[in-house]
Amino acid sequence: MFLLLVSFFVVKAAAAPCCAGGSAVPALITGDEAQLYQVGMSYGTVIGDAPGSGGGIPVFRDGLSIAENRGILTLNHARLLDGDRLQAGISIPLQFNQLSQGTRAEDSVQIGDIAGVIGYEVLPEWEYSVWKPRIFSFIQAGIPTGRSIHETQSLFASDVSGLGQFQLSFGSIALKRWSKWDLNVLARGGAVVGRSFVSVQNSEVFLGDSFIGTGSIGAGFSPTERIRLGGAISFDYQSPVEILDSNSYSVTSERLVWNSNLSLMFMIGSDDSLVLGFQDQTWFGPAYNTSLSRSGYLSFMHRVER
Repeated sequence: MFLLLVSFFVVKAAAAPCCAGGSAVPALITGDEAQLYQVGMSYGTVIGDAPGSGGGIPVFRDGLSIAENRGILTLNHARLLDGDRLQAGISIPLQFNQLSQGTRAEDSVQIGDIAGVIGYEVLPEWEYSVWKPRIFSFIQAGIPTGRSIHETQSLFASDVSGLGQFQLSFGSIALKRWSKWDLNVLARGGAVVGRSFVSVQNSEVFLGDSFIGTGSIGAGFSPTERIRLGGAISFDYQSPVEILDSNSYSVTSERLVWNSNLSLMFMIGSDDSLVLGFQDQTWFGPAYNTSLSRSGYLSFMHRVER
């Protein structure tokens, strides 16, 4: 259950349209369930833009800047494959973009980059230990079903909903719960595979390979069996990307954003949960080569017992 919270905490940085997409970690089963279903909705507003990695401070947007709002509806499903420790999951995001400046406005609804995952419980908790956590490792593949910034057909790039590149990554999460407290730590790293794009002007652009990394640490307190208060800090990183077209060669700055999250979870009966949360990308830094947003989210989870 806690990994579902983490997966919502480390949603793909809802910053610049080129970086939009689905969650960084799809749902995995970390309890005694045979299957898990999750539907979540986040809605946020871009409030500033971080500089390139050369330095500087973020520039916050004002009434003359482009107004940018984004909603992401995410559907997650995970199920055990062997009835015990091996599992598979999928995450499907649907993105709603609204951008405006002056009298011009654009909006778009697009599917994001779908993510599939295979997970395995590498360190089960056969008996209770004060210090030993449960550890799950996973292999994740991101499928370029979303539209890249290099494929946009609109002035404000309102139709962009993903990287548009295949992603492969490996990661682990450690979970530990005491009487009323819990702790989770996540680490994930991988690669974005280079790809050629043909723009609406029929010009070809090639993007090189890049490295991606995500890390998160979160904690929670449960004053009762049905309520959990949580917080987490996570980062999302992408290394510089080579860009080659028919006229020029360039290398982008690295991209880095920090996400701060607060959440409140309610247990509804024995198999259902609601999570209400808030995320801010300006509380911690540094941040490079991305826009910065504040957003709220609501998530519903249903568990099918073994």
